[in-house]
Amino acid sequence: MDASLIPVAGIIAAVGVAMLLVTSMVPLRVVGAVLIAAGGGPLVVTRTSLTDQLLDRPALLGAGLVAAVVALAVLTLVFERYPWLVPVIALLIGLRIPLRTPPSPTDHLLPLYLVLAAGVIALVLRSLRGTSPPNRLGYVGWAMGAYVIFAAASLAWTADIEATTYAVVAFTLPLGLLAALTGTLLPIPPLTRVLPWFLIGVAVVLAVVALWQVQTHEVFWNEKLMRTNAYGGFFRANSLLFDPSLFGRVEALALVTIVGLLALSPPRKILLLAAAASIPIFAGLAVSYSQSSFVALGVGVLVIACIVWRWRAVIALAAIILIVTVGALALPQGQRLLDQPVQKASSARLGLVERSIDLFEAHPIQGSGLGAFATATGKKKAAPHNVVSGTAAELGIVGALTLFAVLLTVLWSIRNRRPDADRPTHLILAALFATIFVHALAYDNFFADPAMWVIAALLASGAGLLPLVRDEDESPALTESIA
Repeated sequence: MDASLIPVAGIIAAVGVAMLLVTSMVPLRVVGAVLIAAGGGPLVVTRTSLTDQLLDRPALLGAGLVAAVVALAVLTLVFERYPWLVPVIALLIGLRIPLRTPPSPTDHLLPLYLVLAAGVIALVLRSLRGTSPPNRLGYVGWAMGAYVIFAAASLAWTADIEATTYAVVAFTLPLGLLAALTGTLLPIPPLTRVLPWFLIGVAVVLAVVALWQVQTHEVFWNEKLMRTNAYGGFFRANSLLFDPSLFGRVEALALVTIVGLLALSPPRKILLLAAAASIPIFAGLAVSYSQSSFVALGVGVLVIACIVWRWRAVIALAAIILIVTVGALALPQGQRLLDQPVQKASSARLGLVERSIDLFEAHPIQGSGLGAFATATGKKKAAPHNVVSGTAAELGIVGALTLFAVLLTVLWSIRNRRPDADRPTHLILAALFATIFVHALAYDNFFADPAMWVIAALLASGAGLLPLVRDEDESPALTESIA
């Protein structure tokens, strides 16, 4: 594709995603799906090297196309009947487990596109038959749509067209589409029964692999981590993921889910299994040595504690934090930490925030372009590591406003839960959203995290903005409860 056409294709696809984020009208849904295909297709071809490799092997290309069409048809049939499977499968793919060494940043994209394409086709088919539920994202959908469009529009002025194209293709467009598909689902079973155990099950598997890594002193994919472990004073595990902090975040989300289930759900024997799973999961989090994940875990648990015990929890936890802090600073290790420069104590994150501020001052309105932080600052392979300063640096004040709009509308959704929406589920989702946001303050992976889009969409669909509309596929019991 000609470089001058890339921004046009990106904006066309982004408008299509935004339409699915904000509308329930069948004609607009169809138009949105067409725009996504028209703009997103060329961008995908631009970003994947697999196409060039297959063009040199026409027989393999033909077989691959046939297999893709068959898989698309099968997934579409499945998603028409079980649309709640779309976010679950997408979350699994969204873990972005490397498939080879060295890891390829595009390995995960094609299966994710296949799932989302099938989800969109299933949604359009159900809409044309009049059996699709309405879009329930409300204000959150409008805020997400604004972010998606502006992030894609930054292709027109970015300092690094390659990096921005990848960010738009890999994260902004597919994850915005994932939120749109999730926004047509009610936060009720079977999704809300499967999702917690999915988070817990994945975390257990990753934790077991991480503990094996500690025993064997072997890590996967990440050569930098291998060198750090070889010369460092402790061994960090990354499990099946590339970065230990990403691994730690998955473990933290699972632990917050377990605490929420134990504190807010009715007593059930199966919760004993969740409690038992917390042991290996916490061990996995510990060997990740991810400070940001531990802080995020603490905030998630604090949210749940405040829900259960309200002001008593705030007082108790404040006292515990004060005691632990004073005790830690009294130890020799704590005193050495105080003697370290702030930049070193923050693992160089403070310097990245300062660079973000400088970059924002240079381009205050539109920013330097999504994903262009490293090029714009001249720091190779750097990331902002803070969602607020990073968004302001890459997308300027307009992008920062869309971030705040997403946060405020999600908070509105948390506050305005529908009476028929399950209270424990809604509150656990709120704690998970807080966990992800706090983690993004030190890691900068907020809009690139599929869990954020899914959780925000479920919170929005459980808010009291739109009336519930009967779906012919809903069970009689559900229809009665809505009535």
